[in-house]
Amino acid sequence: MRNFLTYLGLFLVAVVAVQLFVLDSIRVSIYFSPLAYIAFVALLPVGMRPVAVLLLGFATGVFIDLFEGTGGAHTVATLLTAYTRRWIMIATMGHETVDEETSMPSIRSLDTGRFMRYAALIVVFHCLAYFTLEALTFANYHLVLMKIAVSGVFTLLAVLAISLLFTVKPNNKRG
Repeated sequence: MRNFLTYLGLFLVAVVAVQLFVLDSIRVSIYFSPLAYIAFVALLPVGMRPVAVLLLGFATGVFIDLFEGTGGAHTVATLLTAYTRRWIMIATMGHETVDEETSMPSIRSLDTGRFMRYAALIVVFHCLAYFTLEALTFANYHLVLMKIAVSGVFTLLAVLAISLLFTVKPNNKRG
């Protein structure tokens, strides 16, 4: 348990550091705003208790909001994403996998198609929540949709990269 908590803490620090010091420093366009920190919530172990997922999602959002000064938009979006995570997992991985799996969802533990669908839905949902909260209006929603599309693609690429860096292939024990 102690090793898991240490790993979880290091993972959170690494993902938040990438977000704050690398991705927030890159200014390509007003539409380019990858939200790689959502990988922390997306890659939590499948069997983790929902309350723990919500608390970790809340903590992640608060850290990002504190450092970026965004007034709670990241916290609300991350909390909403953490709340819907289990339903997205069931919709993309199947109920049996969600009930039996204990490892982190990744390309290595799931097949590529299921993981891509899962990660894409998490990213789209999170970007939709965050950029809608950031805009606080429906007046120019076509610009918000453009931001969701462009940032969503790069956020998905960041989630995939983080998944490949921080997960290991599960042991296949054959009896």
